[in-house]
Amino acid sequence: MGAAIAAHFAGAGCKTHLLDLVPPGADASQRSSIAQGALKLLGKSNPPALMQKSVLQRIHPGNLEDDLAAAVGESSLILEAVVERLSVKVELFQKVARHASASAILATNTSGIPIDAIAQSLPTNVQERFLGLHFFNPPRWMHLLEVIAGSKTLPSVVEEASAFCDVALGKGIVPCKDTPNFIGNRVGIAEMLLTFSAAKEQGLSVEEIDFLNGPLLGRPRTGSCRLADMVGLDILQHVVANLQNGLSADSSSSNFDPLYSMMKTPESVAQLIKDGRLGDKTGSGFYKKSRNQEGKRQILSLDLDTLQYRARIEPAFADLTLLLKSRPLEERVQSALAAEGKAGKFLRDVYLPLFNYVVGLIGDVSETPQEIDDAMRWGYGWQLGPFQLLDAADPSWVIRELHKREVAPAPALLALVKDEANTSRFYQCTNGVPSVWNPKTGKRSIRQPKGALFLRQLPLESVIAKNESARLMDLGDGIACLEFRSKANILDEGVVRLIGEAPQLLHAKGYRGMVLGNQAEHFCRGANLKHIGALIERGKLEQVELAVKQLQDVFMNLRHGPIPVVAAPLGQTFGGGTEACLHCAEIQAGADLFMGLVEVGVGVLPAGGGLKEIARRASAWAAEVQGQDPYPWVKRGFEAVATAKVSTSAFEARETGWLSARDGITFHRSRIISDAKKRAVALAERGWIPPDRNEEIALIGASGGANLMMGVQLFEWGGYASAHDKLIGQKIVHVLSGGMGATQSTSHAQHLLDLEREAFVSLCGEKKTLARIQHMLQTKKPLRN
Repeated sequence: MGAAIAAHFAGAGCKTHLLDLVPPGADASQRSSIAQGALKLLGKSNPPALMQKSVLQRIHPGNLEDDLAAAVGESSLILEAVVERLSVKVELFQKVARHASASAILATNTSGIPIDAIAQSLPTNVQERFLGLHFFNPPRWMHLLEVIAGSKTLPSVVEEASAFCDVALGKGIVPCKDTPNFIGNRVGIAEMLLTFSAAKEQGLSVEEIDFLNGPLLGRPRTGSCRLADMVGLDILQHVVANLQNGLSADSSSSNFDPLYSMMKTPESVAQLIKDGRLGDKTGSGFYKKSRNQEGKRQILSLDLDTLQYRARIEPAFADLTLLLKSRPLEERVQSALAAEGKAGKFLRDVYLPLFNYVVGLIGDVSETPQEIDDAMRWGYGWQLGPFQLLDAADPSWVIRELHKREVAPAPALLALVKDEANTSRFYQCTNGVPSVWNPKTGKRSIRQPKGALFLRQLPLESVIAKNESARLMDLGDGIACLEFRSKANILDEGVVRLIGEAPQLLHAKGYRGMVLGNQAEHFCRGANLKHIGALIERGKLEQVELAVKQLQDVFMNLRHGPIPVVAAPLGQTFGGGTEACLHCAEIQAGADLFMGLVEVGVGVLPAGGGLKEIARRASAWAAEVQGQDPYPWVKRGFEAVATAKVSTSAFEARETGWLSARDGITFHRSRIISDAKKRAVALAERGWIPPDRNEEIALIGASGGANLMMGVQLFEWGGYASAHDKLIGQKIVHVLSGGMGATQSTSHAQHLLDLEREAFVSLCGEKKTLARIQHMLQTKKPLRN
């Protein structure tokens, strides 16, 4: 994990030292081999730990004996991620303290050892600069960062470290009190122990447990058993031991915990650990990776009675399955908790005590309910935190159910609900701005990253225009934001229509710029494939051509319109979503950006101006140096399109050419829109002059096109491309070369757009294209035919 944390710091632009132990008996050349080996593994990690391969150049491997003094002496932040053993951490920090500068921040990545226990042997001036920064694994992808101050940590140090990790690393900061396992693992383990206890009582299978603790209540598909395998059963046992050692069953004790009697490793887990079945790291735990008689990969499930593996048995909860498919999350919570049979009993046995538990933790592990909810949402992937689930379940109902069980509701829960007619909730939303009730103060507030913009919190009067799937909102300072609100943020008719109307509408109203973005999980997954497939199936190719022409015109108006437009992509940005970004004046991208022109996967090619933009950008980049040939840039773009290459970061998108050197990258998801707005303001204040629609584009012609055509042929001969892949590749080359003209020449954007549209429509007439589209719609996976 230390190497993965180092990779994230380096990805954010920091020079980073990675130090580890010296292997026993190592010679001079092998003394830093552990750190060097960890760096080699980073490139193979899945999901990828590196923003791009060149990040490794910023990480300097070394060892704790030869390199500690120099590395610590020049560092402004020293972070420890060694074994979870107090004596080891104390000894290490005593060495670090001797070499650290007077302004350096010292931090531990411990998952549960008290901060003061580690810091107490250090000089007072070092304790003032010492705190916990608990990253969740994998560090790049888990948004949560628990920040834990010790009793002597200066508030200014907490603020400085939090601000850096927020802005530079993009982390969701959750301030925690210095209590055992802090917040995420305290609540997460409590829930898991309640789960195993209830599952044993109800006789549930691992598949049933993971269904009930999965998307039904807004939790990840991993559920509980799959999550335990991913984390490691030995880690689970270690975290439980932390709670056993740090908490007490004595109600008069300051570290009393009402669930203390449950804080022991479940028998099934203990036996699996004894057998060496630790989860994913050993290939078996609650699930086992195996192969059947035909050699195909299969996942076997653990029988919790015999602890032997068997084939998967699908959960038979028909009513709850229907509920999952038919009702929005917040509406189905109460119905699920009130369900009949063993499923409903299990859910009540887990969540009613969990609700009561977290309410009692307010003021102990955190200042407000928000920190607990943020920790579980960002660290465990819950869509709703425990208090948000409690609100959805109805606090009054929860109190009645607790009384039925002869369990005393937490005082704060009773204070929230003063009578049965009371409709109070922990969370409220006033004029779009959320707030959470703090039972310790009786007041409502919300903690949010400073300087971030939240579209859902803009007042109703900020809406300039809207339709069924998009809206245009005033961000202030003369900048508007066009937000996609369609399903999966696809480019449906409403989104395309508003994009087409927005530039002129805003210009007429005196606006000086626009941001194209949203704050969903993903920016845009492309065109409305279902609509296109239906048109093809009915033979309406003329309507397909009209739809493509409309999209091309809309995107050209983005690029050549009266106001500058800045795209703010994040997450999945596929097909038409990428093309929309390519037509904006500039891009402010989220760091974790999955961007690509992936149309070949459904049997067609990019036709919203994506190929035109590859040729145009290649021409522009080649023109920067006299005599340069655009071919290398066209070749790079062709390879990305022909292989449906998708970036795994904004930095990789820059390498592919989807982002330019001047485009920006933001690490914190909640800051992308505000950073894009600043970029739009800057463009406007420099004086916006739209690019010439008729600018000349240097083409590679038939000579360059022939080279690319040969590559397509070689791929088919090598078995890497089917006949249909070859056809698509040839048509892509035809467009990029400007129609395979006899000589290299120049053309204009509209000519390339016409070639795109013609090629797209012709591919839509192929049966194999329709088969690919239908297969993708049915399975969400590409078909190779």
